[in-house]
Amino acid sequence: MMELEGHQVFARAVSRALCPLLLALLPLLTACGSKERTPPPYEANPSPKEAYEVVITTHDAPEDIYASSASVTYEVTNDCLPPIDNFEGVRYGIDKHSLDIPLRKVNSTTYEGTYFRDGILNADYYGKGACDWEVVLVGATLKTDTTTSPTYFTISTTVDAGSETRYSSKSIKPLINDGSPSPADTIPTSRFLKTVPVAQRGDYFSYQITISPRKE
Repeated sequence: MMELEGHQVFARAVSRALCPLLLALLPLLTACGSKERTPPPYEANPSPKEAYEVVITTHDAPEDIYASSASVTYEVTNDCLPPIDNFEGVRYGIDKHSLDIPLRKVNSTTYEGTYFRDGILNADYYGKGACDWEVVLVGATLKTDTTTSPTYFTISTTVDAGSETRYSSKSIKPLINDGSPSPADTIPTSRFLKTVPVAQRGDYFSYQITISPRKE
């Protein structure tokens, strides 16, 4: 019994000794986890040559839907990045970088833009040699502001695929109807054809993104 009490006294003593140390370390651990990360130093290529056209279209959509933005995402393809040096052991986004694609309205259902496959400068950003890049995703966002909750529709494709089509109900149902901007409930073509009866397909509209090399 005395031995058990001795262990308990020792445990309490250790606990009292460690508590100040843990409290002292807590701000440091918190700072490590919440450290503001500086943006990667990547630069747009000042003289790109490989132009691609982006076309965003809607079919049978409500009139108030419009394409609000588009972007192209690049990924590093070689060993030019610095070693991981954070507590979490994670490389936070420096292997990818996105550039905006300015859009121009062609008509009520069509928007166009241009991006460059060589849009990011191949440069030595980290002292390990020039970074090489490839396009991994081209995406766009469409919006409508007239529903109870502002609703947006996202879509993306890869260079290999070349295009993507999605469908959404004309009644426009946001996934979260709480008054804040919310993604719409949309489905890809394969699921649309499998799950929506032919008689109900007129209740849906489609929107599409297509990319292709610019023809000179």
